Amino acid sequence: MLKTYLIPSMDDFFHVFQNSAKKILLLVGEGSNFDHSRLVHYHGEIYGAIFPQVIYRGNHYCDAMVAIELKESANVILTAFDYFNGSEYKLDGSDMLVFVDGLSSGITDFLDVLYASTGIRDNILGGGAGKLTLKQEPVLFSKQEMIQDGALILIDSWHFSVAVSNIWEKISGPHIVTDAEKLELHALDYRDAFDVYREVVEKDSEKSFDQVDFFELSKFYPLGLSRIHGELVVRDPIYRKDGTLVLVGDIDKNSVVYILNGEKEKLLNASRRTAEQAIARKENLHHLFMIDCISRALVLERDFKREIDGVVESIGNDEVTLIGILSIGEIANENEGYIDFYNKTCVIGAF
Repeated sequence: MLKTYLIPSMDDFFHVFQNSAKKILLLVGEGSNFDHSRLVHYHGEIYGAIFPQVIYRGNHYCDAMVAIELKESANVILTAFDYFNGSEYKLDGSDMLVFVDGLSSGITDFLDVLYASTGIRDNILGGGAGKLTLKQEPVLFSKQEMIQDGALILIDSWHFSVAVSNIWEKISGPHIVTDAEKLELHALDYRDAFDVYREVVEKDSEKSFDQVDFFELSKFYPLGLSRIHGELVVRDPIYRKDGTLVLVGDIDKNSVVYILNGEKEKLLNASRRTAEQAIARKENLHHLFMIDCISRALVLERDFKREIDGVVESIGNDEVTLIGILSIGEIANENEGYIDFYNKTCVIGAF
């Protein structure tokens, strides 16, 4: 059973792990006093990532960290996307935690390479690191370095049971992506993407982008990317460049998309049901790992605590610890082994 700790500050980290040489995963809230330069003084191996917030038991924090003691047998890979070659590592047959630079344009290509290197029975979950400034910077680290445009892969016998929630509803579409490149959606139905998006969102919300900051309105209206199996993978528009929508996650030309909206109560109930699904498929439960999109928290505002409370209540056992992150994009391979990069989704791993 792994040990986990809520760490309020860097001083507390060194107090908890004084004279320790344990292998540590450190999940860092962006508002904490995390100082990478101090990690050189830690005696063991340490890896981690920075997120808008972290989750521990029944609360979420932007100004704290969560430390997880890893097994000494855990294999940890910190790699730039450009240098990752899955064939160099023994990936097939192991469950993985995977954290990526959530604002990078290289996520989809990386996940394709990772998928080709893993087995269909492997359970994979994770999320996008980054800060609410939505400005890309190094957010993945080992003791020796911090990187961006890369991934942190933690391979071990986690034995995850993974479940994914997605309760956003279609309000417009289907629309055809007639021009796009990586994270940039240029055109829908042969029109500027923002013009199409604006017409739908302003009519439904009865608000204007001329009077409201883009993300303050767009966080309620993600895009749903249609997959071959019929489900939607959500993409968050985070800002606009003239007529272009810039997304978290790639989108391909000729894709079919919908404009979505979600009811607050359905969003809250979905996370609890997701936790229940993951728990029901897991024996000998010790931890629940919750990866929830930060923009869901921004939509739910004060009610987000109700979402965490619902997940805690679904556990029904004080000896089981809830840990997690509020991420910029979520990763899971629930769909027959393929690894998807989601937005505005809650992913739960029971282990």
